[in-house]
Amino acid sequence: MEKNKEQKIHTVSQSIELNEKQQIIVISGPNAGGKSITLKTIGLLQVMLQSGILIPVDEKSETYIFDTLLTDIGDNQSIENQLSTYSYRLKNMRYFLRKCNESTLFLIDEFGTGSDPELGGALAEIFLEEFYTKKAFGIITTHYSNLKVLANELDNVTNANMQFDERTLEPLYRLFVGQAGSSFTFEVAQKNGIPYSLINRAKKRVETEKVRLDKTISKLQKERNRLQKNSDNLEKQKFKGQEHLDNLQEKEQRVQDKLSGFQELYDKNQKMLALGRKTNELLNKYFQTNNKKELTTNFNKWVTDEKVKHLKKNPNKPKTKAQKQKAKVVEKKLQEVIKKVEKEVLEKVVEVRKEKKIEAIKIAKEKSEYIYKLNDKVRIIDSNSVGTIDKIDKKTVTINYGVFTTKTTVEKLELVEKAKK
Repeated sequence: MEKNKEQKIHTVSQSIELNEKQQIIVISGPNAGGKSITLKTIGLLQVMLQSGILIPVDEKSETYIFDTLLTDIGDNQSIENQLSTYSYRLKNMRYFLRKCNESTLFLIDEFGTGSDPELGGALAEIFLEEFYTKKAFGIITTHYSNLKVLANELDNVTNANMQFDERTLEPLYRLFVGQAGSSFTFEVAQKNGIPYSLINRAKKRVETEKVRLDKTISKLQKERNRLQKNSDNLEKQKFKGQEHLDNLQEKEQRVQDKLSGFQELYDKNQKMLALGRKTNELLNKYFQTNNKKELTTNFNKWVTDEKVKHLKKNPNKPKTKAQKQKAKVVEKKLQEVIKKVEKEVLEKVVEVRKEKKIEAIKIAKEKSEYIYKLNDKVRIIDSNSVGTIDKIDKKTVTINYGVFTTKTTVEKLELVEKAKK
């Protein structure tokens, strides 16, 4: 990042997440696109974290401590130990498979390479399934199509790709999680100066289905880049729209403040006009009658009325200590009067409740002692339907509701209206 600052080159940050629903990530994409750098960044940050060193990440990032870190990054062939690249990788895989569990993080670069693509790819599939079954967390990079397909089929394994600008043939170094990436083999070769004639000859030798798959993935990635640009543009437009909305709200507030000021000024002018009209009216009357006493009386009455109105709207606040003390006394007396009234009202309410209770007992007694007669209108207690008594047989009563009849006991009845004589 510091070196990039000196050269005025933008440093691309990455966002990546591993969890129970995203247990393993398979990163694909072009060579020199940033796959290995992303893998090394994750590994270095995890080792720093588990060594107690602060790591350069977003403040809202969440981390986890693993029991075991397993890495296979770079070419580790050894003449001294008589190991080829693929032999070394197989030894690593044997060790990884023995050690990995749900508290393991594994990072593998160029997963499955070093042998025949079809056979090595098939073995890589089995290794990936084993890591998945053992619930280990991990990130791998690959160019193998069968691993991309497997990642799409397994529930908690996710494809990811390093994005590539197909127009400029330059890598963008941005990681996009959720979709496999094309290797852009021929595009990268073209960028590195390989003649078109040789590239076309190579294309003819590749299986048709492989070219179609790579072409489809390439198209999807191009579409994704286009959608990403549209999304970025929409985000910018949204930000500008929000700024415009804020400016409009600010202008609206200023207009409202001005309107309030104009309203206040208008009210004052209207008041001044009303006072002027009243003064003019008193003067005209005085000019007609020439009666000073009447003028003085009317003027004083008018001033008194205006003062009362003013005091109602703007009551005087006590200023001196004596006035404040007097106001406290008045307030105290007022509170005492309020309490007295409340007490009287409460006593009255208690009395009314007692009377209602006595009345209710009296009515209940009358009802219990009432002897039901034919044609009395009644209802069964807790029922809303009203019927007429058709028949009384000792304590059993037949009630007619018009459409149907029912029988019940006298104790369950409630009188609605006595039968008319």
